[in-house]
Amino acid sequence: MIGHTANEQKLYGKKWDTVHGGYFANPEIASPLVEAILDAAHVAKPTVLGDLGGGTGFVLNEVGQKMEWSPAPALVCVDTAREQLDCCPEPIVALECAVEGIKRGMLIEPGGTLMICMRSVLHYLGEEMLKPDLGHFRSILEQGECLVHQTICFRSEREQAVANLLYDRMDTGKWYPTVSFLIGALKEERFRLADIRPAAPIPLTSAELEKRYGIDHETMLEIGKELEKQCGGHLSEVYHRSRNGFTVYMDYLVMTCIAV
Repeated sequence: MIGHTANEQKLYGKKWDTVHGGYFANPEIASPLVEAILDAAHVAKPTVLGDLGGGTGFVLNEVGQKMEWSPAPALVCVDTAREQLDCCPEPIVALECAVEGIKRGMLIEPGGTLMICMRSVLHYLGEEMLKPDLGHFRSILEQGECLVHQTICFRSEREQAVANLLYDRMDTGKWYPTVSFLIGALKEERFRLADIRPAAPIPLTSAELEKRYGIDHETMLEIGKELEKQCGGHLSEVYHRSRNGFTVYMDYLVMTCIAV
C-alpha cells in the first residue's frame, strides 16, 4: 500500500507546506501541472476530477480557482492520511482511501465522466507494482478519459541509478523510472501519451532527507560517498556534493494520458 513512513507522517497537516522549501505548496512551481490539468479538463469537461494521493488538496484548489467554465467538475481528493485530508479547503471532497484500492464508483455516479490527476505518486508504487497499478488506474477510466500526472523520471539510466541507489539506501521502497520506461509502461497499460511538459526539478538536501526519513547524519554521509562512487567520477545532474553533505536534483515531467 502506498504510504509515507512514520517520520514522514510527522510532517502531515500544515507542516507539509514547508517540506523541501515549500515545493509542494508553491503555486508557481505547481503551475505546469495545474495548467496541464486545466488544458485537459477544458476539452474533456469531466463531471468529477479526482486527485489520487492529493494530500492537503493544494493542487485541486489551484485548479478549482482557475476554472473558467460551468458547470465545473466536482473535486475529490483521495489520500490515506486523515491529517492531510483535514486540510482540504471547500468545496473539495475528501476521500480517505488508498489509491491502489480506489474504484470508479467511489468517485463518480454512473453516467458521469471522470478525470484523474496525480503528483509524486507513481514512485511510491515500486518497480514491481508500477505497471500493475497503472493498469488499475486505467481500469477506473472509460475510453477517452484522462489521467494527468507529474512524476519524477530520468532521461539517463545513469542518473536513474544514482537516484534509486539513494532511495534504496534510505529504505523508502520508492523507485524512479526512466522516461522511456514510463512511457512504455503507460502504452502497455492502454494509455496514449497526448502531451508531455517539464516541471521544476525538486532539490533535496541531505539534511532535509535526514529529517524526512529519520536517518542519522553519519549514515547519510556514508550514503553520499556511495552516490559519489556510483557517479564514477563523472559530473552528475542528480548528485551534487556540498560542504556538509549533498543535494540531489530530481527531474519531473507532467504527462497527459488518454485511456484507449
